[in-house]
Amino acid sequence: MLKIRHRIGLHSSTSGMDSPELCLDKEHYLNYKKKVEYQYNSRGFRDYEWPADLSDVIWCVGDSFTEGLGQPFEETWPCVLQEKTGRRCINIGVNGASNDTIRMRVQDISESYNAKNIVIMWSYLHRRRGAEGDVQQDPDSFGDKEDLENFSENLKAVDQLPTNIIHTIIPNSIDSNRLLPYFMQKFGSKFKIVEQIDWARDHHHFDIKTSVKIVDWILGEIK
Repeated sequence: MLKIRHRIGLHSSTSGMDSPELCLDKEHYLNYKKKVEYQYNSRGFRDYEWPADLSDVIWCVGDSFTEGLGQPFEETWPCVLQEKTGRRCINIGVNGASNDTIRMRVQDISESYNAKNIVIMWSYLHRRRGAEGDVQQDPDSFGDKEDLENFSENLKAVDQLPTNIIHTIIPNSIDSNRLLPYFMQKFGSKFKIVEQIDWARDHHHFDIKTSVKIVDWILGEIK
């Protein structure tokens, strides 16, 4: 399992863009009423410690929208899914994760833990995993065609795994005027793209209403 060692034991009230300095709307940030804290388990994820029995858990894999930047931990979509299913949902969300990294984590989980259900919230198509880790833009990528091809390869790799894979993607990650028609034509049968209807403290990530909307769709796909 790919680990994030530097975050183990971290306990803070801000993370990344969820801070007064980096948020997208300082007024929104200062007026946000809910308490947000970040605590990471011994494996480096924003989650409780893993249970000894992993035979019937639901694995939730993604980037900062899965980790829940700007949200109280209990309102992240994996926590909402856990509450609604009554099954342990393990949060494997990592801020800045590329789809290449997400694919690697899904493969690792499937092979290592014989997973029954893995829910993937895919990230922005332009992110890549390079030699030094995840980057926001691959310098060797020249546009939409390369992004779609890279995403298609990641999607194909996880769909070959012997587990139930549930696909969604972060809201507003596909440019509706340019990429969305091509994306839906190629991948639409596999995906539910949920509209973002509220904003977390940093005014970029979603909040509880969107978490619930995402989970309500996922519930119909869980086995």
